[in-house]
Amino acid sequence: MEKQNKKTKTQLNCLSFNRNKTCFTCGLSSGFKIFNTNPFQKRFKRKFEDFGIIRLELLGSSNVMAFVRSTTPNKLTIWDDYQSQGIAELSFETEITEMKIFMDKIIVCCSDHVIVYRLTDLESVDRINTFPNQKGLISVTENDQEQLKVLAVSGPKRGEIVIKSFSQNSYTNVFKAFDQQLGQIQLNSDGAMVAISSIDGTLIKVFDCKTQNCLLQLRRGKKKANIYSMAFNEEDTLLAVTSNRGSIHFFNIPSDVREETQKKKEKRGICYGKYGMKKERSIMKSKLTNTHPNISTFIGDELIIIVLDGWYFKFLVNKKRGTVIQKEGKLFLKF
Repeated sequence: MEKQNKKTKTQLNCLSFNRNKTCFTCGLSSGFKIFNTNPFQKRFKRKFEDFGIIRLELLGSSNVMAFVRSTTPNKLTIWDDYQSQGIAELSFETEITEMKIFMDKIIVCCSDHVIVYRLTDLESVDRINTFPNQKGLISVTENDQEQLKVLAVSGPKRGEIVIKSFSQNSYTNVFKAFDQQLGQIQLNSDGAMVAISSIDGTLIKVFDCKTQNCLLQLRRGKKKANIYSMAFNEEDTLLAVTSNRGSIHFFNIPSDVREETQKKKEKRGICYGKYGMKKERSIMKSKLTNTHPNISTFIGDELIIIVLDGWYFKFLVNKKRGTVIQKEGKLFLKF
């Protein structure tokens, strides 16, 4: 990569939250920046002269992170920012499409497989073959020790999902969610439920991860859309969905939805019962001022959306009143 001068506009390449959502990271054409999520505040930045960052994941709230350089998209670097140096590397035959880092493990997504490594010695402990996954579809949750708890990735066949639990009562489930390719994947905070969208973005299904039962079908709309992000609120009573149409849809998650299907384990992957048969529409909507890719998360009753064009948005969401109010909107790249 050519060295950029001061007149060159900084390009934002990637965004991610750390595991507890207290920080978000920005991989730039000239380095990286890290911000507090809520309240918004710049934490620190690092500039590199010879390369940019195209993938970036922060380890908890520490000074250790994993990133992929623009000059070597098939190589992962574990970086200690306190020492200002790389402390380990992993190389692959193909481009890295996504990665996740925990206190005990690091997960790397490539075009057709996912590899799980032990963080202490970088030994491979698991490999999952996936359907071609250029978008790097993956969702993860952690336990109280900030260790990997549940992993969800696309399965080996079109429309399949793989759910793998790394807890004491571990399990691996593979089932078909859609006939078509998957569009987006999002686990709730404890890894009990997973929301999966179709590639055309019109339908979202919510599954019980352990029983594989389909709990809900959610209709985003009739027009095709590229779903950028999905986020469960902390009580698992709402699912927020953003897309390239600039819309934010909020779907109701009934409190008893899992109880409706847990007794009928033979219905794997099939939507049925009190809620599963219907295609529910959103109960609230809002708009973004742009249609660029974004990431989102709930913190309390506030939805935080970070957009790849450098904007930070905060919405106050009141389910009882059915209101969504934008509280904050700022261009964070200038900080």
